Amino acid sequence: MFPLPMLATTPVNLDTLDSRHAFRYHLAFMKNTILRALNNIYAQAREFQSGDARLAAFLEYIAGFCDILVLHIRMDACLFQAPVITDIALEKLLGEGCVQDMRKVVHGAKRLKKLARKYTRHTRDYDGREIIAHLSFGEEFSARSWAQMHTIDPKRLEDACSEAEMRDGLRQFIECYVHESDVAFLVPFIHSHHDNETSLYWPTVSPEGRIMLPCLAKTYARSWELAPFDISTGRRRRYREHKTPPVNVQF
Repeated sequence: MFPLPMLATTPVNLDTLDSRHAFRYHLAFMKNTILRALNNIYAQAREFQSGDARLAAFLEYIAGFCDILVLHIRMDACLFQAPVITDIALEKLLGEGCVQDMRKVVHGAKRLKKLARKYTRHTRDYDGREIIAHLSFGEEFSARSWAQMHTIDPKRLEDACSEAEMRDGLRQFIECYVHESDVAFLVPFIHSHHDNETSLYWPTVSPEGRIMLPCLAKTYARSWELAPFDISTGRRRRYREHKTPPVNVQF
C-alpha cells in the first residue's frame, strides 16, 4: 500500500565502514530512491489535468524513471549472479533469496512507460487514475527489496572476500552501472530522490562531480522540478514518507 516504506539504512558515512558491511546499505539507499519515485508518482498523478503545462514534464519523468528501474533490476541480478566481486557469484554465498524474481516488476515498469508515452502523444486522454493503476507493481518491488536485504549477511561476505576486494568490486560495478545508464538522468535522479535526513554522506560525490551536477541537471530540468528533493539544497519539496528507523551500526 502506498506510500511504500523505505528500507532500513544508517546515517554513518559508508566510506568509514568495512565495505562488506557497507554493501547492503549502498543497495538500500539506491532502492530507496526508486521507492521514493514510486511514491512521488502516486502522490502527483491525480494533480495533473490534460491541459496542465507541466504534464509533459511529469510524463517524461515517469518514462525516465521506468528506464532507471528496469536497469536497476538488470544490474542488481548481474551483481549477485555473476562473479563480479568474488571468484564465485554472491548468490552462491548468500543464498537464492538475494536474487528476487522481479519479472512482474519489469513488466509493470514497461507497461507504465508505454502508458506515459501514449499520454505524451495524446495529452487530452490523460487520466491520473490510470497512472496509479499501473503502479501496482510497486508493492511487489518493495516487498522483494525488503526480502533481499534480509539475505545479505556481512559475515558471509567476510568469509568470501577481503575488504579491499569488496571495495574494488563495488567501484567497478558502479562504474559499469553508470556506463549502462543515461547519466544525465541517473545522477540528478539519485540526488533528487535521496533524503539527506537519512544520510549526509550518500551518494559519495567528488568535488568535481558536484561542480558538474547543475550542468547534468539541465538536460531534464523540468523533471527535477517535480522530484521530492531539490537537487542543489536537498530541501524536501513534497510528501512526507513513512520513516524506517536507522540502523545502529556497531563498530
